[in-house]
Amino acid sequence: MRVPAFLVRRFYVPGSLRNTPTGFQIQAHNEMGDGTLVGVTRITVDGLAMDPAGITAELEGTDEVVRASGISRVSSVPFKRGERVTLHVISQPLTPGPHQLEVELVELNLGVLQLGILESVAGDAAGQPDREDAADGHSQPDAADAADAADQADGDPR
Repeated sequence: MRVPAFLVRRFYVPGSLRNTPTGFQIQAHNEMGDGTLVGVTRITVDGLAMDPAGITAELEGTDEVVRASGISRVSSVPFKRGERVTLHVISQPLTPGPHQLEVELVELNLGVLQLGILESVAGDAAGQPDREDAADGHSQPDAADAADAADQADGDPR
């Protein structure tokens, strides 16, 4: 099920896309209700699939780190309303500018959930999270992001 944009905004923490020494991270905040994660089936960035073996989840306030490749119906991850989780992805650092992230999760009762997020890495020149487009579940870059992307395409090192 494609998650509508208004619900994506309730889960995804705007501005949480950040480069790390080993790749990047994003955060989700569960404002909806208790659930059980039974799979992380896909994360892509700009159409490039990330290796599930290189994806971990860390629940805020705990030292527990769970490998995405180890989550299943037998080894599920319960999550409660109000909890925040950070997904760490081992990869090359993301370049400045907007990136299209697609995340596909499996929740025990809801089934497959697909989330689309378009956001710039925190600390980019624009410095602001992108706006969500309620029609398609994807956020849209603001005018500053579009100008930056055009400048980069023209070779302007801004």
